[in-house]
Amino acid sequence: MSGQQARSPRIAASISIPHGLSGAITPLNTARDPEHTAAIREVVDAFRNLHASVARFVLMLEDLLGDARSLEATTGQSLGELLSVLYDHAQALGFVRLDDLRFAIETARSAEQQRDLVFQIMPGSGTESLQRVAASFQRLDATFVGLCVEHVLEQHYRDRVNSGASV
Repeated sequence: MSGQQARSPRIAASISIPHGLSGAITPLNTARDPEHTAAIREVVDAFRNLHASVARFVLMLEDLLGDARSLEATTGQSLGELLSVLYDHAQALGFVRLDDLRFAIETARSAEQQRDLVFQIMPGSGTESLQRVAASFQRLDATFVGLCVEHVLEQHYRDRVNSGASV
């Protein structure tokens, strides 16, 4: 090949960035290390699910407070912002398991930094670490969903007791 290196073909997608800048997105070569790629996907998906669960929890509490926003308004917030709002709303509503919620919130505060491990670990060297991070996000997500569901059930129970309906 007369001194030239063979290149693998890459597909680049042009995107338009505000202020007249442009860029290209080149997809990762998933064939090199499929396990690492799958672990990255697990972390990203688990973080997205955690963020969405916290956003829905915030919306549910806002609805109870009579100040509900749209889902788009909450999903645009960072996880840290949502966690602060969640705690404030839960406190205002007299959330029964506030200590458990506070512990979950404190644990979740580091989630964004943990998610960023996908950029720090070289392929092949940190797949197990990424899988542990994804699993911790999934457990944390389940904790928030459980606290939210428990609150809804408790609220329905209180409403039935207060209305004189049989429980």
